[in-house]
Amino acid sequence: MERDHIRLHFFGDMTPIAPELRALAHETDEITEHLSKDDFQANVCLNYGGRDEILRAVRRFAAECAEGKRKPEDLDETLFSTYLDSAGIPDPELIIRPSGEQRLSNFLLWQCAYSEFYYTDTLWPDFDEEELDKAIAAYQSRDRRFGGVKK
Repeated sequence: MERDHIRLHFFGDMTPIAPELRALAHETDEITEHLSKDDFQANVCLNYGGRDEILRAVRRFAAECAEGKRKPEDLDETLFSTYLDSAGIPDPELIIRPSGEQRLSNFLLWQCAYSEFYYTDTLWPDFDEEELDKAIAAYQSRDRRFGGVKK
């Protein structure tokens, strides 16, 4: 991964994961954290749920408030994002949902607020370069307004 400039980051509640696997995931994060933010980054969701991620973030913020390190009125979207598993990683611009499902499935609930979605009936094992090209073409044709109205 270092040789090929691939960063790896794990999202999710790692506490119930075996200590050996947690240590390996942490070591992998550390090995690749010095790589450039412009390098390829792979994110692995392990024991991940969007609601759980938000709850864990809120609990960390609340603990800092209880310790006197923060005040509730300090909290805004930017600060809250620093408590998430994805802290420091840009929100996804495009989320591709294979298999014909048209739901989020508790995936990146906070981060996908302004993401574009692409739905396909293609199953994930069959998702190939041609299907990816279709998703990218659909994304490129969109008018991204980030919550604004069409002018």
